[in-house]
Amino acid sequence: MVRQFMAFLRHRIANARASKPAPPKPVTEMNMVEIDKFNAQAGLISRDRWWLFTWCVMVPITIAQGVRSYYLEIEHNKHYPEPYVPYENIQNADKPFPWGDGKRSLFFHPKWNPIPGEGYLWEKKDDE
Repeated sequence: MVRQFMAFLRHRIANARASKPAPPKPVTEMNMVEIDKFNAQAGLISRDRWWLFTWCVMVPITIAQGVRSYYLEIEHNKHYPEPYVPYENIQNADKPFPWGDGKRSLFFHPKWNPIPGEGYLWEKKDDE
């Protein structure tokens, strides 16, 4: 299995490093079938280059960025947000939300989202 994969990978690398060969005869003398076969070679070369770029460059970068983001988010979640300051221009809703008490949004989180005019729920519990 490993041997087959390595052979497959060697073939892809060799094909990606190749350059488009010169046409066997002038293009004006070629019929449509010959032109199509000739252009198919360039398509295979391009396909293998993009395949290698995707799996050897983009997938590892995506995995590394995901791991980095995970650790940054863990570090970020270790502390509480800044104390609530009831500014007049922030969270001025014309109508209440149609659920619950009307002040909490659909994706309300008690640690991260303050209730407009009241503050965070965890601040209230600490004061009591």
